[in-house]
Amino acid sequence: MENKIVIFSNIKGGVGKTTLCALFASYLAENGVPVITIDADLQASLYRHRQREQDVAADVKAPWNVDLLDTADSKQLKKVMEQLKKVPGIVLIDCPGNLNDRNLEYIYKNADTAIIPISFDPDTVDATGIFIKALKSVSKANLIFIPNRIITSERKSEELRQRAQTIELLGLVGTVMPTVKQSVAVKRYTTLYPLEKTQLDIVEPAFRKIMEII
Repeated sequence: MENKIVIFSNIKGGVGKTTLCALFASYLAENGVPVITIDADLQASLYRHRQREQDVAADVKAPWNVDLLDTADSKQLKKVMEQLKKVPGIVLIDCPGNLNDRNLEYIYKNADTAIIPISFDPDTVDATGIFIKALKSVSKANLIFIPNRIITSERKSEELRQRAQTIELLGLVGTVMPTVKQSVAVKRYTTLYPLEKTQLDIVEPAFRKIMEII
């Protein structure tokens, strides 16, 4: 399969990029797509999640690999990115949520697609705008936005208007996916076991469309 580098990133914390990265890895694997994940976040949340699960269920075969990537060593980072570009399949990279690490530019430059989780509160919208500008200055990656952890119950008319306006603006620079609603089932992700039906029902509309794009 043709190699694709797909990053999950945004400078705003709490938008669920690690959770979506893990769920999408499982979704790809369950659909027969070769996939590996790279945890480049300083917190190493995805990698540590996998380690905790394997400590409890050592006999369960992992459906996809998780490797750590240290972005502090620019020389090593360049070498690893060259290796990842040769992987026959999709490489998902969970990126740090900041713009201070200049070495991240090596990841951004090699990304084919950037998946950017968002919510519609003003702080996240503003931060996402800053991130888009910075990303586009160094990368030609296709931008995909996932409205995530969205409360889908009826909102005030002004909130709905602002939400529609945000979606319209994001659509000018990338593709906006169907909403992933707020759900305990989605937050309760696993890196070892198949997606639960409840999880699949929530994420599949967005994930299916992403697969078509990448």
